[in-house]
Amino acid sequence: MIKLADISVSYGDNTIYDNFSCEFGKGVNVVVGQSGSGKTTLLSVIANLVEYSGSCQSDKVAMVFQTPSLAPISVYNNVLAVIDGKTGREQIENVLKLAQIFELKDKKSTTLSGGEQQRVALARAFAANRSVLLLDEPFHSLDYGIRCKLYDTLHTLLKNYDKTVVLVTHDIDEALALADNIYLLANRPASLTHVAELTTPREQRSPYSDETIALRKQLQEHLIVEASKTAEASVNDLKNR
Repeated sequence: MIKLADISVSYGDNTIYDNFSCEFGKGVNVVVGQSGSGKTTLLSVIANLVEYSGSCQSDKVAMVFQTPSLAPISVYNNVLAVIDGKTGREQIENVLKLAQIFELKDKKSTTLSGGEQQRVALARAFAANRSVLLLDEPFHSLDYGIRCKLYDTLHTLLKNYDKTVVLVTHDIDEALALADNIYLLANRPASLTHVAELTTPREQRSPYSDETIALRKQLQEHLIVEASKTAEASVNDLKNR
């Protein structure tokens, strides 16, 4: 469980969060919001990477970013770097197989494609002894086909590792493919509105099912309304200057 209570974050005169509270439980919690809504800041608070006031209760975290922050060493050694002394070669090989990159274990990370590098980043995050996994739009820069394959890889890893996951994205279809729970992040200062709990298991979902179509419409309508509010607020701000 991740518990945030009365969180406030500001960058100069720009207040991102003001007495913000929420909880994330087990499973995949996907936070959807437009660019600039505070999604990455939310993850940074949970990971203790940004100054804030209030309280954040979370176990130790592993984090995967938009850009895979890999060392210029072999795939195997990138994963080995997060393994503690109580585990060994068998665990590393297992996570590499689950991530479908075992055959690349001796390759230098700089020789891999973008999708392969992100697989390494996922494998490393799952191999680390962390019960909380934070995903900051890790599939954003990848082609659609590669993203879909990585969704399957993430599903496979989640079946084998018990994690509380918070993933942020602005991609509605990504949220519908991956989430157990979807939340909408909106307004400024930001607030988090619970939108939906998905009842169909991830591996059985179809982008064309009645549930998916209804939730996609609901999320789109929410995001359009929030975008209109943001645009109106910007216009009013300019008028008042």
